[in-house]
This record gives sequence, C-alpha cells and structure tokens, in this order.
Amino acid sequence: MAKGLDKYLERANIVSGFGKNLARRSKSKCELCEATGVKLSVFEVLPSKEEPDYDRCIFLCDNCINLLKNIKKSKENDFRFLSGSMWSETPIVKATAIHILNEIKGKYSWAEELLENAYIEEHEKEILNTISFEVK
Repeated sequence: MAKGLDKYLERANIVSGFGKNLARRSKSKCELCEATGVKLSVFEVLPSKEEPDYDRCIFLCDNCINLLKNIKKSKENDFRFLSGSMWSETPIVKATAIHILNEIKGKYSWAEELLENAYIEEHEKEILNTISFEVK
C-alpha cells in the first residue's frame, strides 16, 4: 500500500511542478474560460501515461475543474466559454474543448453549431480520440 501512495505522491509532485510553465503558457489565465485573478491548478487530462506529460496538462480554475467532473449535469450556459477555447493554439486545450462540446451537443443546440465550425488538425484529432473525464 505504501508503494502505491509513494508513487501517487511522486506523480502529483511532478505534475504540480508543471505549474510554472503552464502559468507562462496560459499567461496566468484559466485555459478554458480565461478567468483571471483566481486560483489556478494543474489539471492532467486523462488517460495519463506512465510518466506525467506536460502536453496532457491544462491550467484551470476551480470552476472549470468542477464542471469537468460533472459534464453530464451541466446547465445550458455552463460551457459557453468553449466558443473561445475551441480555437486555442495549445492542442490539449483545443481537444479538451471539442471533447466537451461533443459530450453536450445532444443537449444544447449551440454546442452542435460550434462543432460545425470547428477545425481540428490530424494531430489534434489523435489527442481528442484519447480524452476521457472519468472521475476515479
């Protein structure tokens, strides 16, 4: 049991160490909703690889993290901000936004309309096809 905890803590330490570079990349804004002046945390987009991967991490505010944990329970306007982040130049941010839009498109017509206009490159499609937000 201790080995599992040690491994978890080591991984968490490495992932949190990405924060400085993520703050630079995001200009200290939430990479999904662009909130500023709020606490931001490193969010590792699942599934994760054996070793922590900076390119699978996003800098998010607590509100966005909570929304990601409850996508199915979202209200109509909870994810409207994705209209901006779906055009992000950061592949994991863009793929995450499009993944969420795909999750809610049957529920909200505006999400379907955004997806009709989305442009995603091949390497971004590969990332998109791996994303999962299953909460452990």
